Amino acid sequence: MSQTGAGKGQRGGDTRERILAAASSELARAGFAGARMESIAQLSGVKKQVIYYYFASKAELARAVLERAHAQSADFYRSFELSSLSEISHAAVEMSTVSEEGVAHLVWEGREHVNPDGLDIPFGPKREEDFRRIIEVVATEQAAGRLRSSLSPEYFGLFAVLVTTAPAALPQLTELVTGRDWRDPVFAQEWNRMIDEILSALRPPGGPTEENDPADR
Repeated sequence: MSQTGAGKGQRGGDTRERILAAASSELARAGFAGARMESIAQLSGVKKQVIYYYFASKAELARAVLERAHAQSADFYRSFELSSLSEISHAAVEMSTVSEEGVAHLVWEGREHVNPDGLDIPFGPKREEDFRRIIEVVATEQAAGRLRSSLSPEYFGLFAVLVTTAPAALPQLTELVTGRDWRDPVFAQEWNRMIDEILSALRPPGGPTEENDPADR
């Protein structure tokens, strides 16, 4: 029987966290299908039997890794209410660079999501709320006259997510098209500049300009 809590005392919590950190690394490297419990045991420095004490199966462990990753990014999503789309986009590009495992988890999670026989991964209300914040930011930008009202908040919100994660999720295409590694600071600078130009071009006629919009200062 697995122990879904932290175990007994601080030592149990430390062991569980070591297992989760090792599983996060292995899943980011190999995905759910390719991840091996033997590798996770070696990375965490514990026996496989100990892993199964905390997690009944690889599936349960993988879901716990995703929950951990989502919790770690919660502060980022909570900051959306006080930020403009430009600020959020720049922060998301930076986050994808410093959190390579997070982007890798999105990739293998996506493969499982479209696989009829794949791992069942419930989204959960907290995660849905996180992504609703993106939609709310788009709607706020539209209400402030900084973004065309003809754009769907949901679809433009999806665009914002994809444009900030795609370079890290598809690093081979990033390098083939631009000639730069997605982790190159010059790439991030140019990518952010392009995002800002897109947002500027999508300002409605007569709306705030970069010079007179307080949100851009």
